[in-house]
Amino acid sequence: MSDNSYPEWLQTLVHGPMTKVTSWPMYFCRGFIFHTYDHGKDKRNANYGVRVKGTSSSSSSEEHDFYGVLREILELDYPGPVHLKLVVFKCDWYDSTIGGGVRINKSGVVDVNVAKRYGKYDPFILASQADQVCYVPYPRMTQKKDQQWNAAIVIQPRGKVLLSSDLDFTAMQHENDDPIVSVDPLEVETLTYPHGQAENLDDIEEEEEFGSYDEDGNPDIELTDSKDE
Repeated sequence: MSDNSYPEWLQTLVHGPMTKVTSWPMYFCRGFIFHTYDHGKDKRNANYGVRVKGTSSSSSSEEHDFYGVLREILELDYPGPVHLKLVVFKCDWYDSTIGGGVRINKSGVVDVNVAKRYGKYDPFILASQADQVCYVPYPRMTQKKDQQWNAAIVIQPRGKVLLSSDLDFTAMQHENDDPIVSVDPLEVETLTYPHGQAENLDDIEEEEEFGSYDEDGNPDIELTDSKDE
């Protein structure tokens, strides 16, 4: 089978990347702004926490999510006609064992023991696989063992709005789409002009009833143009 039967991007990927890589201190992906730990440790916003959802080939057991710290952002360049570029994250992972390195409290918040590390060497992930988390320590912890637990707060990506599936948008719409709406008549007793002078409507009705009329039976009203005044 000739090489022409495979797509060019696959052939480029098989040949491997260049030996030189580009390192970045920050990277924007999927609505997240990631910082390396060295770049963001002194900033107000901690953007170096990462989470990867666990996967398992066995249906009987599930692999738990991995929580860690972003150490390096590397861009791999694959030479060839496709000009393929790949961004990977190098991370330090915490122990993902439930009860050992990760626990879930009564409120459903995931706590991570930042003093325990993942035992295997598996630091690299694709940038598209990473979710962002922020590790928040609990205040007023007197015992040292409790100070090692931080709450892993999942950060929502920018430009994404979370909506509940239980919301019923039809409740804000009228059942009858007829633009004509019937309202109750409004009775007004007094009119007030902009200059503050009030006038009784009963007097206006009497003037209209006893006013003068011309020969054709029309009210004798003189119309003037406001521009000529």
